Amino acid sequence: MKQITIKILAIITVFTISEGSAQSLQEMINTALTNNYQISIVKNEAQVAANNNVIGNTGVLPSVDLNGTYSNSFNNTKQEFADGTIREGSNAKNTNLNLSALANWTIFNGFNVYAKRDQLAYLEELGQLNSKFYIEQTVSDIVTAYHQLMYEQQLLKNYQQSLSISLFRLTLEKKRKEVGAGKAMDYGQALVDYQTDSIRLLSQQNAIQALKIELNYILNNQLEKEIMVSNEEFKVLVIPTKDTLLKKVDEANIQLAQQRLQELIAETDLRMAKANRYPKIDLFAGYQYSKTTAAVGFSNSNQNYGPTVGVSVSFNLYNGGATNREIKNIKLYAENTQLTKQQVNQQINTTVLNFYNEYNSITSQILLAKSNVKEMAKVYNTAEEQLKKGAINGYDFRLTQLSLLNSELNLMQLQFSLKAIEINLNRLLGIVLESYI
Repeated sequence: MKQITIKILAIITVFTISEGSAQSLQEMINTALTNNYQISIVKNEAQVAANNNVIGNTGVLPSVDLNGTYSNSFNNTKQEFADGTIREGSNAKNTNLNLSALANWTIFNGFNVYAKRDQLAYLEELGQLNSKFYIEQTVSDIVTAYHQLMYEQQLLKNYQQSLSISLFRLTLEKKRKEVGAGKAMDYGQALVDYQTDSIRLLSQQNAIQALKIELNYILNNQLEKEIMVSNEEFKVLVIPTKDTLLKKVDEANIQLAQQRLQELIAETDLRMAKANRYPKIDLFAGYQYSKTTAAVGFSNSNQNYGPTVGVSVSFNLYNGGATNREIKNIKLYAENTQLTKQQVNQQINTTVLNFYNEYNSITSQILLAKSNVKEMAKVYNTAEEQLKKGAINGYDFRLTQLSLLNSELNLMQLQFSLKAIEINLNRLLGIVLESYI
């Protein structure tokens, strides 16, 4: 019995000593924004979209090519002319040299250039939104984990207090047993309750360590790095009215903004597909030089050089209905983006309303839970004095102890749930960064 008590108290002492200076939430968020792998990935993806959004990627600028070819051939040649003359050669060498500098500029392609330019701008904006969305989600996860760690540590302290109560009862029953005023059954039950509370305490310590490992993973720290957070009570921000919430969500929610951009991107896809119905007009200009020599033939050499300019027009008359089929499919895709936007909007509004109602309900529940804790503390104090005097048995005292424990646990759970709702609402409102950084 004594050895068990010493071991458990040692565990409690070690855990308490390890609580040094607490890390601020701001420090954790800054660490994640610097080190988190996925944040770095989405930032790079956003930069790729920004790099692609340049005028040269729209097709509006001309292309300039420099080409050159030089070749030799060795042929066995025999030529018979109309006058009966015959010319022939073995391994006759022929050379061919071609040099050209050509510029090509597409001046019209069914307005494809303008649709492409708009799409690249939308894609860059979408990349920025995707990056911001993941950053906000990561910050939201960190804030939630931080406060959950605070909650779990409050639970631990509560379990420590409950264990101290059980130890007080166990010590009392042991003394009564030693002087012959107590029963062995009461002592045995007190020992079982003490060890049950010890098991719960050890399990809670393990849960805290697991949560710290998960938080270190998000922060990209060493997984077993010690994390210490504040032991203050949760400070919950006041949320706006229901109408204000719904208005802000419609204006600032990133998921809705992403869906609006997807709708615009689908519209540019349709414009580019329709551009295939128009002719394509190119202007070209350049300079060409060519020279050929032949050991056998009408002439020993032939040389041409000079500028070349012109206009090229191409217009597809029939391609098996591929253009019409592509346009029909893109219209269906565009319709799906509209439906998805409406669905996401409905889902988010549903979530916001549920959070709003739950927030108000939990706020009222917390008032009652605080009253329960206050009243149960009075009942416990009375029961403790009665236990010392032998006016109540250990079983009734245990029920009082558990009632106090459960009322405190219920209050802490409600407070954490309220904080979680606040964090989620701020994320949906697109203000999680300014709220916690």
